[in-house]
Amino acid sequence: MGNKPAVQKTRATLTGQQIENLKQRTRMSEEEIIKWFDGFQKDCPDGLLTQKHFVQMYNRAFPEGDATKFAKRIFVTFDRDNSGKIDFDEFLLAMDLMEKGNLDEKLKYAFQLYDFNKDGILTHSEIENIIKMVLSLRGEGGNDQLKQEVMQHLDSFISRFDENKDMVISQEEFCNICSKDKYLREFLSPTFST
Repeated sequence: MGNKPAVQKTRATLTGQQIENLKQRTRMSEEEIIKWFDGFQKDCPDGLLTQKHFVQMYNRAFPEGDATKFAKRIFVTFDRDNSGKIDFDEFLLAMDLMEKGNLDEKLKYAFQLYDFNKDGILTHSEIENIIKMVLSLRGEGGNDQLKQEVMQHLDSFISRFDENKDMVISQEEFCNICSKDKYLREFLSPTFST
């Protein structure tokens, strides 16, 4: 009486079919997929990563700044099904892009990340928000001089690469600008190694 059998938690595993599916959708080997899965399960035992946990992870990765706004933007972009949580498939697709994507893929992702209203263009105010988020991430949120420097640099590139002179940047223009300017590419993509 009063002795309840211990409930054993079964450890989640990937089936062979799931692994094959993920291999087809990513550039990862079976060993890499299993390694990422084991780490994901350790951090998210219920198999789902919440925005709150994601933001905490980002703030630990960038202790010198405040990664909250930047992490929330990344989370929304990774959450492909808009469920409010990231499952392992969504997580692995994002890691595949971050680790194995080419420069063009990463720049297209960065554009989606910064296109707040999803209208296919970056406006001046969206660009300012980007710069503020990145400065905050880097711990330089109060550095108005650096913000002005980046804005001037970007404005000069916009005037050179804004092919239709509408003072907004399309995805193609964004990729063109960043692929030709290492300073902007590194500033606008602080979490990507290129």
